[in-house]
Amino acid sequence: MQQPEADTQFDRPGLSFASWSLPQGGLVWEQGLPDASWQRDGDTRTLQANADSRLRMGLGHGVELQLAGSPYVWQETRAETKTHAHGQGDTDVALKWTLPLSSQAWSMALLATHKFASGGQPFGSPGHADQLAAAVTRDLGDNRSFAGYLARDSQQQGRGWMSAVSYGFSFTDALSGYVETGYGNGIDHARVAGGGLTLLVDHRVQLDGWMLRGLDRNSPEWQAGFGVSVVLARGH
Repeated sequence: MQQPEADTQFDRPGLSFASWSLPQGGLVWEQGLPDASWQRDGDTRTLQANADSRLRMGLGHGVELQLAGSPYVWQETRAETKTHAHGQGDTDVALKWTLPLSSQAWSMALLATHKFASGGQPFGSPGHADQLAAAVTRDLGDNRSFAGYLARDSQQQGRGWMSAVSYGFSFTDALSGYVETGYGNGIDHARVAGGGLTLLVDHRVQLDGWMLRGLDRNSPEWQAGFGVSVVLARGH
């Protein structure tokens, strides 16, 4: 997302990710506080909250290493009775590469992710999964931007793809917002729209809040969350 007067571009929040990599030696921690979803299937309602964590490390030459996971997941299911479950989600390792474009107005990055089936049931995947995604951003000036996202997933349950577009803008030097919509098929089926806000506390800390509304019965009714992103090292 767009960050006024900040050297670091954070990946959260949003369906996409920043189309800039961290410089060599850069280190960023991004944490959901939490991120949640609400789903209805007939008379069954499910609420799930994830404490998603992501550690980003700049390797230089436009390459970034990411380690991510859900160390704690909580779920409540309401049907004829109410049940609760909690546990750990899967672990991801990813590499991001920012393409060396000649234009200052455009930026683009590729993100290759491998998911390890390390989580406990019912939150873990039955097998490993892979994703290849691309994000592109057009700087419109005056702290405004337009971005696009496309991802292809392959895992044991099947394949799918997800696309999203967003428009980012700023209210002040520290407070920014965005609106977005997402469309996916296969295992990534989604018809969603929403947006969020980011608050830059200083050049090292960003707070965020976001919300998505499902637009069909096969998408989560609501998704929302709060998060914090912290620059641990600037790099060079």
